[in-house]
Amino acid sequence: MFIQYGARLIGAVYVVLGILGFIPIDPINHYHPEGIGAFYLLNNVAINWLHNLIHLFIGVTGLWAAQSIAHARLWGKLMGVVLLLLFGVGMAQAALLGFPVDQLLLGLVPLNSPGHTLHLVTGGLALYLGFKRIDVPAAQMM
Repeated sequence: MFIQYGARLIGAVYVVLGILGFIPIDPINHYHPEGIGAFYLLNNVAINWLHNLIHLFIGVTGLWAAQSIAHARLWGKLMGVVLLLLFGVGMAQAALLGFPVDQLLLGLVPLNSPGHTLHLVTGGLALYLGFKRIDVPAAQMM
């Protein structure tokens, strides 16, 4: 079903990002000493080990939730809200800091514009999946 495929796709993207973030190869994770001194996944998304673990958590839970429509919908609602809140908090902090190139959310997780965009897009898609109307018998939702 579409909702399960969507959860599986978002989950797979986050698992790949989480795994790539741990690969210590300069073209994949280039280190930028300026600013907050973060690694940049694929030269775009500011990351560190905690950020990679969070990406893996999002991905693995998405892949697990894709096993049933009900779980995929619940995951979409929860993860959609979390990712959109993360986008909002990250943007609010960026605004307070004068929109720097990158920032540390709560002093722990590096964020930047490509990361904000990733969270906005995937959060919106996950929320859509969570609230998408489906016309299937209740017995098939388990």
